[in-house]
Amino acid sequence: QKLQTTIVSFKQNLRVINKTVNYTQQWKKDEKGKAIEKVFVKQTKGENWAIRKPLHKDTVKGLVNVRFKKIVQLSSAIDNYEMLVDKSLKSKIKELTTKKSDKKAILRFFKEQDNNWDGKNVSKVEIYYYENNLVASRVSLDISFNESTIESITDTGIQKIILCHLRQDKYQNQKDDNSKLILPEALAFSPEGIDEMNKNIVALNEGKFHQPIYKVRISEAKGKKFNIGNTGSKSKKYVEAANGTNLFFAIYQNERGKRVYDSIPLNDVIQSQIQGVGSAPKLKLNNTSEQEATFIFSLSPNDLVYVPMNDDEVDNFQILNEALKNVLIERIYVVNDFTSSTIYFAPNSFAKAIGPKELDTSFDYKLSKTSEGKMIKEVCIKINCDRLGNIKPITQRNYNSFKTDEGAVTEKKSGYFNKASVNTFEEADEKMLMHTANMSGEERLAYLQKLREITYSSDISEEEKKANFNKIKINPPDENS
Repeated sequence: QKLQTTIVSFKQNLRVINKTVNYTQQWKKDEKGKAIEKVFVKQTKGENWAIRKPLHKDTVKGLVNVRFKKIVQLSSAIDNYEMLVDKSLKSKIKELTTKKSDKKAILRFFKEQDNNWDGKNVSKVEIYYYENNLVASRVSLDISFNESTIESITDTGIQKIILCHLRQDKYQNQKDDNSKLILPEALAFSPEGIDEMNKNIVALNEGKFHQPIYKVRISEAKGKKFNIGNTGSKSKKYVEAANGTNLFFAIYQNERGKRVYDSIPLNDVIQSQIQGVGSAPKLKLNNTSEQEATFIFSLSPNDLVYVPMNDDEVDNFQILNEALKNVLIERIYVVNDFTSSTIYFAPNSFAKAIGPKELDTSFDYKLSKTSEGKMIKEVCIKINCDRLGNIKPITQRNYNSFKTDEGAVTEKKSGYFNKASVNTFEEADEKMLMHTANMSGEERLAYLQKLREITYSSDISEEEKKANFNKIKINPPDENS
């Protein structure tokens, strides 16, 4: 029964930064200024911070401006006719514009031609546009290059050659020895396929010479990638957060009482902690509604949260009550992982399967809702667990006053430290053992805390420490024990 009400928690080690101490070897000089010996001198000027997590992945991506095509109405294309793909149509619109024809006159001209020009329907036309919020890096050509990946290649000439190679009939609808269909890119971009492409590269490029292709530059959305610096070329070099550095999921609440969520990037966490303002911004501005949301608390992997059954439990949370523990223990969840504004939890009472098929394979360890259909992140309360399994909530009201040692039990001074009279050492040992055995976990922790305070304090002498220690060494609940 005790095992069923035991709360399992893990010690968190979320240190992101810490100060370092540097020593330099210098010559020590005497009064006359003569060097006599080398000594290590502690650095006192400036601050030196050590980053305890990887800042980013190894690959550095460059900011690029890539040209794409899209189809728009002719009326929209006239406003920026220089970006038209069709050169003949672009020349005609330019000619009409030089004759001081306005937009309505140009549209009237093409309407009289039944929206046809050079044998093509021009009611909708293709134009170029540039996307400058992209980053790119060079990668090796391999079997992962399907048509959608090839479209992300920044060089349109290389893109055309690779697409022509992929679409050859000899790579389509091929099957292996088990009659299983083979993907075209698995054949076209195998080592043999790449060699074949480079042998026939002139034919694939419409008779024009081209260097062999082994690596290509592909682009992707910048997203949450960040630049590695602000000076010189560093401002145009972007990197992605490394795996395992998504450590803080911030929960905010706006004026209407609705929660807002955000995953804090590691580089922002480092800047905030160096400035001494915590791991997450205290205010968050909603870009759509322009409403400010106030920081409540943040969650990290392996943190514990409690999901209340109703709103009244938020202010009357008594998990230490043994009568309620059996009910409430099932409503404690542990943070699994998170990304952006999505977070997943797992029931804290469930252990991870040792074997892959030890438990029901249909069970999902990553939950976002309770069995009643509640979104856990919308109602959860962060809780702090001490080493004895006692927990207490961290709500918005007391979060700002939360300290790292909040799990320590603080109670009214009771009769833990009353003096007792004994006649023999055997009697003293027996009383001490009986008292310790009858102590609850909270009493034992409070006793050890008191013992530490009066025996290791630097403000009292050794004789006073010994006297204080003798006062509480024999420690029954009352004098008549």
